[in-house]
Amino acid sequence: MQTSYKPLVERYDIPRPTLIEWQKRAEQKDNWRVKHLAYLRMQLNVEKETFDEIKNYAPCIEDLFLFSVYLFFHNTRDFLPKETFLQGLREFSLEIRTGVEYQHEFAGRIWSLRMGEESSKKMVNYYRLFDLLKKFTSAQYALLFSAILEFVQVIKQKYQIETKSFLEGKTWQELYMYDKAFSTKAIEDFFSKKGIL
Repeated sequence: MQTSYKPLVERYDIPRPTLIEWQKRAEQKDNWRVKHLAYLRMQLNVEKETFDEIKNYAPCIEDLFLFSVYLFFHNTRDFLPKETFLQGLREFSLEIRTGVEYQHEFAGRIWSLRMGEESSKKMVNYYRLFDLLKKFTSAQYALLFSAILEFVQVIKQKYQIETKSFLEGKTWQELYMYDKAFSTKAIEDFFSKKGIL
């Protein structure tokens, strides 16, 4: 029987020769490599089904954008429990930021305008993201979190961007780069390949 290793290689970064070597030991039922290979294959199927479940909730690009910029600005590298993330996101959404950097279009996609400011701009809808995440099971949340974390790492490498101070002190060129990195097209391309959009 022909076995495809490509999904395992792409998902887990395990070299193909290693996987072939593990498969050769399939007759040895007690071999840890065989059990691990079977587990990894099962996980791929579970992930695919879980991504389909997430897709059925219809997350929009704005939801994925807000989730990803939060992880980016907080330099998140590890998983956060759902309640911890929701609490942090709530605080993040309500922060009032001032400064010329926060008049940039990119900042307008993240933080809503305060009362008395120009009313022609739309309000940022964090409530939709809160409601969406509250509906998710732990597995759905964890898988979406890991996908968004991967997206953030990809754009950090691609655009060589980083921040430790939100937008304070950023040049217009840096803000343009952030806007490009988190563009609708970038989000749509990445998450379409993941099977979420």
